[in-house]
Amino acid sequence: MAKKKRPQPGVRLTRQRLVDGVAGPDGTRIRFARQEESRRFAELLKLATDEIEQAHIDGVAAGKCGTWLLEGLSGHDRAMTEPLVRAACGGYLQEGALALSLPLVAEDRDGELVGALLALPPGQVVQTVQQAGYEQHALLAMLKYAKIKGLAVAEAARGRGLGAALLKRCAQLYWQLDFMLLFGEFEIERALGSFYARQGFTVLEPGETTDVGVLLTGRPIGLGAGPGEQLFFRWKRR
Repeated sequence: MAKKKRPQPGVRLTRQRLVDGVAGPDGTRIRFARQEESRRFAELLKLATDEIEQAHIDGVAAGKCGTWLLEGLSGHDRAMTEPLVRAACGGYLQEGALALSLPLVAEDRDGELVGALLALPPGQVVQTVQQAGYEQHALLAMLKYAKIKGLAVAEAARGRGLGAALLKRCAQLYWQLDFMLLFGEFEIERALGSFYARQGFTVLEPGETTDVGVLLTGRPIGLGAGPGEQLFFRWKRR
């Protein structure tokens, strides 16, 4: 009787693997965006949303976007906690938010970028927690919650599973770094609910909210999408 093959363990992300790229579908590679790719990165994200701040594009171009996340993948103890506290004390928290943002791209066999994802600290949640009087918990939210701000695939490359591959590596990175929640929004007319549901996200109906505060502060804090949008979210499995 032939022996059953044991399932192969998934690739664990390291700084070098994320920079070099991890194999994606159809010969593509999913990797960290490079400085010289900031313009193409922005062009792709605009296919999904017009709300990408120029600071994030400039951050990619300057090599400042996601630096703390890369340090975290390097296994450095307190690689994100200590610099975040220093940033808060020094009054440059916006730079800290940039260093905690994730710019991912999908590169095809020919070296062309055909997909992009940007995730970042959830400003709305951070502000709500601060206003509730939980300043320290607001910093914790930046290390435990992340928002998927934009996900896009070039029209000619759609239908190959690139969006799912980008989401997979995004979630893997944040779970490895002990984040607890990933969430985002999409315009209702785009009808992306079934796509995100297939990737393991819960998709709320328009106007619905979910609690994101009890685990963080012990106090309920509702999170919902803006007008004309739907919220999708996924908690890390314990």
